[in-house]
Amino acid sequence: MKKSNSKKYLFFILLVTFLASNLFSQLSLNGGLGTLNGFGVKKTFFGLNLGLEYPKSNQTTIFGRIAYYIPRNEDDSTQGYASAISTTTFPYTLQRNYTISTGYLTVEGGNRFYIINGYDNGFSFYSGFTVLLCVNNIMRNYADWNYPYNEANYKNEGYSKGTILNLGGGLQGGLKYTFPSIGTFFCDFSGNLLLIPKYSVDFIENDLENYPLNSALLFTFNLGFRKDFY
Repeated sequence: MKKSNSKKYLFFILLVTFLASNLFSQLSLNGGLGTLNGFGVKKTFFGLNLGLEYPKSNQTTIFGRIAYYIPRNEDDSTQGYASAISTTTFPYTLQRNYTISTGYLTVEGGNRFYIINGYDNGFSFYSGFTVLLCVNNIMRNYADWNYPYNEANYKNEGYSKGTILNLGGGLQGGLKYTFPSIGTFFCDFSGNLLLIPKYSVDFIENDLENYPLNSALLFTFNLGFRKDFY
């Protein structure tokens, strides 16, 4: 009985090892720089990305990529207020302006179809469908405290930060060139429409017109290097 169980365990371990090594042997790791632009947004976001790509054949692959884009501040400030913690504090309300900072974290995945040459040789174009999960981080940056009153006795009205979680989809197109034994240089462009927003703070949902760096239609451009593992 013990020999039978040990054989089953050995077979299971060998099977898992084989599948893992076979999958890993066909994976590629890529990384690079990217930009993000929202439709109607005048500012460009700059960021870094890391991804994986798995070839189902030499013409068809599945990819996944995570990207972080550095937050940007709005140019104009918004009028805000700080209210006293105690009702006996005078003055009870003071004006305190703020600017809104917006940043993006995206997780993108989908398929790619290569034409001319394939995934792992020479020059090729590629295109495909994408699914995008987007975390839009929003923060209020308040102006310095310039009053002769103790700041500890006041609190800023409203929220200090929040997020918009979005799910959407779109299209991607790009080109690449593979150097034998070195790796692949690539660039691609994606357009994704965000369809299912989830707001962490109700105030954001009710006041979206005051967040000009936020957009439901995102365009990203990526330039990077891919290393294949065989």
